[in-house]
Amino acid sequence: MDPTPQKGPEDQDQGETYTPLEAGRVLGVSDERIRQLIEAGEIEGEKRAGRWHVFRASVHEALSERGSPRSRRSRERAPHESGEDAARELRARVEDLSYRLGRSEARAELTEKAESTMREERERLIADLEREREKAERLERELQEARREAGRGFFSRLFGS
Repeated sequence: MDPTPQKGPEDQDQGETYTPLEAGRVLGVSDERIRQLIEAGEIEGEKRAGRWHVFRASVHEALSERGSPRSRRSRERAPHESGEDAARELRARVEDLSYRLGRSEARAELTEKAESTMREERERLIADLEREREKAERLERELQEARREAGRGFFSRLFGS
């Protein structure tokens, strides 16, 4: 679903609104960023019944002022763009993707390390529990033996019969 209205921004009236998610799609940012922009006064919106309503005219004004990431890239990529400009843009994109890949790999490594640590801790706790269970069984046997001993008379305990 394309949240962009059919009319141009000049035809929009302040009563028409986007949700933060829709406004984020138009501007190419997250809905959380939209809320930050509203609170910073960079775009207009209001909170009604606990939900944000972002004025479409304000979103489109911001779009024309700064442009979306897609429109900025397309403006930079004019038909007369030189090979050097295209190579520069490609290098920038590769750097961005390399950065994202590095972050993803680091996140995966941290997750793996955390899972490994949790497995080791679980195994240690299971071993501790098993030792405690064996200790409890040994104490139970000793208690039963002590009760049997206590049930025998004084002389049979003394002389072992």
